[in-house]
Amino acid sequence: MAEEENATNRTVPQSIRNLHIKAKASLERNPDMAIDMLFRCALSCPFFTEARTDLRKAEIARYLQKHKGKVSPNPLGALGTVFPKMKISGLLKKGKGDEAIAEAEKLLRDNPLDIQLVKLFAETTFAANRPEAGRSTLEVVKDHIPPQDVSSLAILGKLYFSIQDYRRARECLERVHRAKPSDAEVSKMLKDAEALATSGKWEEASESGDFRKALQNKAQVEQLDAANKSVKTADDADKLIADTLAKIEKEPKNVNYYLSRVGLYLQQKRYDEALQSIDSARSVVGQDPALDLRYADVKIEQFDAKIADLRAAGDEENAANMEIERDQYIFNDIAERVQRYPNDQHLRFLLGEQYWKYSHLDASYLDEALQQFQISQRSPKDRVQSLYLMALCFQKKGMLDMAVEQLTAALEQLPTMDRQKMDVFYLMGEICEAENKLDDASKYFKEIYRADVTYRDIADRVQRIYAAQKAQSQKA
Repeated sequence: MAEEENATNRTVPQSIRNLHIKAKASLERNPDMAIDMLFRCALSCPFFTEARTDLRKAEIARYLQKHKGKVSPNPLGALGTVFPKMKISGLLKKGKGDEAIAEAEKLLRDNPLDIQLVKLFAETTFAANRPEAGRSTLEVVKDHIPPQDVSSLAILGKLYFSIQDYRRARECLERVHRAKPSDAEVSKMLKDAEALATSGKWEEASESGDFRKALQNKAQVEQLDAANKSVKTADDADKLIADTLAKIEKEPKNVNYYLSRVGLYLQQKRYDEALQSIDSARSVVGQDPALDLRYADVKIEQFDAKIADLRAAGDEENAANMEIERDQYIFNDIAERVQRYPNDQHLRFLLGEQYWKYSHLDASYLDEALQQFQISQRSPKDRVQSLYLMALCFQKKGMLDMAVEQLTAALEQLPTMDRQKMDVFYLMGEICEAENKLDDASKYFKEIYRADVTYRDIADRVQRIYAAQKAQSQKA
């Protein structure tokens, strides 16, 4: 089910993505129109979770503004959902899952915080094999769910379980189980979630990106290292892979054996099998950012190998097409991982870089890039580069004063004249020159020139500024 959901997310038509971008740009100016556009996105692509999340947030904001921050219960209570449930149930029985979701979606437009309607929507998405749609809605409304309403939390736990996010499923179901210890269905699902979730050691390794921390002892590390280094032929690899498979049979939850197998496959350029091994590891640990990154790295390596083979064969046209396909994969993969891990500030930075990279194709991508960099600048690791790229975005939009604000903030973090500081000074000089502030431009360019005369075209820049200053003084 999770694989199906991820596959369909990659097929959102560009026209719907463009409509989504327009809707987000209209949220402050005309929220009703923005909600209408987001609603069309959700109905056109039930699997477009980003659009649905934005729709739900906008609906809730409008609702709370209208009701002065209070949640008003539906006067009809559960009776108000009787006939909609009948219609939705009929659509589900006919196999029309997306139409059923659309009907449930319509019910939330005017009352997105009605818990009965939220439950109905989540249950409908679950029955229609669209769990991500229900999860994204519950994630948005959960802060408004009364603490005593464990039935909604149970639905969320089931949705997490269905998409193999067993750790979060366990967190939800544990709370439900404490409130309803006699609920047999919840007890069984909780037990399954606990079995499928990983140990504390693996979670620690996942957070750090160091899978070795999940190994039980030093001897196991050395054994895996020796195995990988001993691969010289395909026969060697096959023997070691078979040995790893045997170990997996004995310890099916030891993710390091899966990752060792990935390394063995990559040495033989058996990319599809390496990707399958990562998927097997995912089935053990559930959703995990480190495994997602590993999968993307292998996929990109596979693209690069195909491109190199095509070029070696003299097929430049197909090599160029494969490069486009690779770049599209990179963009989509980062965007999807941001959806899964919205609090990962480095992922936000990477997505901002992608929007900036393609902003020459669509000017609206500048605002998308700015939105991501505004989040990623909170990360000490990415703060300076985020500020610098924000400045580039503002420069491209013609907002030079705002660009200077970002660069000034970046300079506060750059005590030494390294490459990063030279980049900031260079952009400062460009902006000053564009505003005919030649003395200021000269100051920034000369600082770079003193540090590194080979930096970009700095020598020519300095000479040009001298000439412009001289011409300006002669006019005076």
